[in-house]
Amino acid sequence: MFSLEEFIELASSAYQHLYDFVYLRKHPLTGALDPETAASDKERGWQLHNLLLDLIKELYPGPHAPPYSKAWRRHQLMMLRYVDGLEPQQVADQLAVSRRQYYREHGAAIEAIASILWNSYQEKGDEATRTLLQDEIDRIDRHEAYANLNQVVEGVVSLLSVTLAERHIQLDVQIPHSIPLVIIGHNLLRQVLLGVLGFLIEDLNQTRLALQATMTNGEIHLDIRAEPDLALSPDLVAGRIEPFQKMLHLRKAGLGALEADRQVVGFRLKLPGDQRASVLVVDDNEDMLALYDRYLTANHYQVLRANSGEVAIEMAIQLQPSLVILDLMMPDQDGWEVLRSLSTNPATGHIPILICSVLKQRELALTLGATAFLEKPVTEAGLLAVLDTLEHE
Repeated sequence: MFSLEEFIELASSAYQHLYDFVYLRKHPLTGALDPETAASDKERGWQLHNLLLDLIKELYPGPHAPPYSKAWRRHQLMMLRYVDGLEPQQVADQLAVSRRQYYREHGAAIEAIASILWNSYQEKGDEATRTLLQDEIDRIDRHEAYANLNQVVEGVVSLLSVTLAERHIQLDVQIPHSIPLVIIGHNLLRQVLLGVLGFLIEDLNQTRLALQATMTNGEIHLDIRAEPDLALSPDLVAGRIEPFQKMLHLRKAGLGALEADRQVVGFRLKLPGDQRASVLVVDDNEDMLALYDRYLTANHYQVLRANSGEVAIEMAIQLQPSLVILDLMMPDQDGWEVLRSLSTNPATGHIPILICSVLKQRELALTLGATAFLEKPVTEAGLLAVLDTLEHE
């Protein structure tokens, strides 16, 4: 039996090696949390990896938690460090804390997660740990709708970069920028890609992996192959990809094996794509968001909604909408700050920005980076006229 103090040390060491799948196979937590499982060592390592990521999300304090409160900061710290893969100093800079405070908050977060693990170990055993992943899939499925495939792949490659370099594996990624948004959550898609790529590279050395995305009848196909071809047993593959197939099924997506001569030579993800032009609407007024939604949806636009500047900037970077509609008068971070941030950021500077405001400051808005200006109240005809002009410029 482990003590709580030992669980804290075990959790800390597991997070230090979160993306070292060989190390996780033999980690003491794999046996402590699921001692009777029939899973192989490789599968146990992946189960522990997924569980550790899920537990970070268990720290989420909810949408109403004050920004920069202790609970909010600890969750953000763990997300930035272990999900986004930032270094400690980068995380400290993002959270505007000292390096010393970063380590204090990190230790507190590890203790909180270890307590969750300890309670599971003491009271629920196998059943609790097996249900954590399913609960998190349900939660992600409810709150995330779209993902930018290029950005998801970039993030996954970054997280696996050390392992790829150690094994001398080169990646050839071919995802056209014309590929539309994927109608599946960013985090859920990332988990699947991490699982599939992690499975492939476990036994590969000095080879090349090719990822190629194409559109077929409105569906995105992402093929993953090793060159030269690998040859895996279909029975082995079926058991390993089943959890990811279940994840994707929640969003009407699919994962299958590519076969040749009765051997698996790669994988194909079939992802639903949204081919409509996407418009990110930024307004703190829920009635205005609903109005824009009604106008735009009826005219075959895909509507993305943000009720704060911080959320809008994050969504614009991640989802790369075709257009941003921005209100100027918002609490916390006003529209002027958001306009400056979006127009000067290399990741979003190319996205047209339509300012919709009661403020009669057209010239100032255009000078500061806006593409067009529309005075409120906004009518459907007026909005569509501006959008039509922007599409033809």
